[in-house]
Amino acid sequence: MMTFGSMPQVERLQSLKLGGSRAGDVLGVLGEPRGRGQAGFAGLPQQEVWFYEYMQSDGRKVQMKMLLVFMDQDLYAGHLWFSSGQLYGVTK
Repeated sequence: MMTFGSMPQVERLQSLKLGGSRAGDVLGVLGEPRGRGQAGFAGLPQQEVWFYEYMQSDGRKVQMKMLLVFMDQDLYAGHLWFSSGQLYGVTK
């Protein structure tokens, strides 16, 4: 079994307040992200994005969980959470 990253602690998101929690609050709740970047959406200014991800594979099945945390300057602006699985092998 191969693993990468650490499981995002999405249950902790409820303690954050949109537009009220600061970057230090997010770090205290979720820990250090695996990566950071920028994202832009139509009609909105660019925001900083923090990536929290976890991947596990046994060679046939891959499970990935990713939490994207959006920061507007120093304030928590929301998140996107998803989890997926993919089977590799013969297609029938």
